[in-house]
Amino acid sequence: MEWLQQHILWWHWIVLGILLIVLEILLPGFVLLWFGVAAIVVGVVDYLFHPSFDTLLYLWSGLSVVSLLVWFGYFKKTPRSLIGQAEGEFAHITGEVVEKIDQKRYKAVFDLPVLGDREWIVESHEPLEIGDKIEVVKVFGQILKVKRKRT
Repeated sequence: MEWLQQHILWWHWIVLGILLIVLEILLPGFVLLWFGVAAIVVGVVDYLFHPSFDTLLYLWSGLSVVSLLVWFGYFKKTPRSLIGQAEGEFAHITGEVVEKIDQKRYKAVFDLPVLGDREWIVESHEPLEIGDKIEVVKVFGQILKVKRKRT
């Protein structure tokens, strides 16, 4: 640790941060970005206050973890936007279940095209069987939420 304390300078942290941010651009995932930002902050702290290398490592680790938790916590709580989703336009279009994929997902064919296609993977909270008549309740990305059509 003494060698690191004597040979790792403040600008090494800045360079590490920049390299991590560049790696984030090449390998997107919003993880390396926060390690890079934390390294740059540690470089500035090292330049201004000259703490021990152990303190800098703890600071870098702590800042990285906290920023990751804040970032992913924010996006986990952010509701999905319905922009681009034809929410009400396709509600109540009817179709028929043609294949069961798992307990909640089915393949269905609709009477009219929904977003340009008649065949869709659909999801239902109630159990459905092949041949059941269904209607669209909601368009959610690439999945249509459906319910059994009541006659």
